[in-house]
Amino acid sequence: MGSSDFYIDYNIEVSEVGDEFKREIEQRLGELAASHSDMVGAAVALEKVADTQTYDVYRVRILLYKRPQDIVVTNEDSDPMVALREALQTLEEQVRTSREKLAEKEPHRDSQIQSVYYELSADEIYATYAKGWQPEDVVRMDHTEIASRLMVEQGLTQDAADFAADQILLVAERINDQEG
Repeated sequence: MGSSDFYIDYNIEVSEVGDEFKREIEQRLGELAASHSDMVGAAVALEKVADTQTYDVYRVRILLYKRPQDIVVTNEDSDPMVALREALQTLEEQVRTSREKLAEKEPHRDSQIQSVYYELSADEIYATYAKGWQPEDVVRMDHTEIASRLMVEQGLTQDAADFAADQILLVAERINDQEG
């Protein structure tokens, strides 16, 4: 990822921090963004939230522009560099967790598709996926219409929906013939 692909906006309201503050941000966020396309930029703010004679409190706020959902981290400390490092640590953990979740396959969907092919009889497929449908209405529907409804309403893949649509039509025709 080139430097033009990832940008950082700064809003630093504290004059006491030096270049080390920006270098730390650019290095750590750059490493996090390297070889990934899910991060497009960040906004970093530093402000003094308490200013007394005995101590100061600094707040670091980092907004990471990341697909599919932005991440915001805020941290406060009497040392702006400590606040920054802790905020970056939290941000890195959240980004890694987000990436791990996206990399996982959705187990419910996979097991649902597998059950359509391997575990359910035609009657069970009808009872599961055509629940509430009237057999005479199903017989009037074409295969593509049933498969499309199953993909939209049940989240089935094209293959699983096609298989289920065939089974649903067979059962609906059998029920219709028995009643008629």
